[in-house]
Amino acid sequence: MAGGGCANRDARLVVMHESPHDLVVWKPAGLATETRPGSALPSVQSLIAARLPNAYPKLPHRLDRVTCGFVLVALTPTAITFHNAEVQAGTWTKYYLARIAAEPGVDPTAQVGEHRAFVAESNGRARLVRAGGKPARLAILGAARVPGRPDRWHLLIKLGTGRFHQIRVMCEALGLPLAGDPLYDPQQRDPAEFYLEHVVFSHPRLGSRTVATYFVPELVQRGPVAPSLVAQLAALGGATP
Repeated sequence: MAGGGCANRDARLVVMHESPHDLVVWKPAGLATETRPGSALPSVQSLIAARLPNAYPKLPHRLDRVTCGFVLVALTPTAITFHNAEVQAGTWTKYYLARIAAEPGVDPTAQVGEHRAFVAESNGRARLVRAGGKPARLAILGAARVPGRPDRWHLLIKLGTGRFHQIRVMCEALGLPLAGDPLYDPQQRDPAEFYLEHVVFSHPRLGSRTVATYFVPELVQRGPVAPSLVAQLAALGGATP
């Protein structure tokens, strides 16, 4: 079911779920997930540490600073051990909504399906390699034009692995770069166009073994989305379109 009862615990974070062991927040674009050594900039981790001084927030996963969406934060050693194990076991399900600008001659609908690659990281960027990288996979579940923007498309993506900048670099290699991506848009479009959202998130809950699913059906930042993708997102998130 869709996450509900959102409580704004910080102007930069919306808490979707909170327990003594963990919490799930919605992170806006522009806010780092992890606190970097020596950095005075806020992050999801530092904001939660400030709010919960007796907790030790750990991250079983991360989102890029430019990406918005759901982040799970473990607050206890039991929680980080549990969630790390679940990530390794592949029980988490993560869907993303990306706004792309297809290269000339590339039909986004023809790219619906599973894609595999090997990804390597170097100097803060990802690149696809034939050998020496980490295996990466994702599935494009749907593609539709952005309403009112015939030159832009949305892709609905199911993430199979969580490699560094995986969606961004794999989409660029398919001729479907995220519009305005500061690193992977070859046309260097306006960075204000960039939109990548961790839009639906499911994971087993600690203790109960039930599955929690989070989805915000209406989000101003998302802008208009084609009805076909709205229906897909509603089905994945357990909401009413």
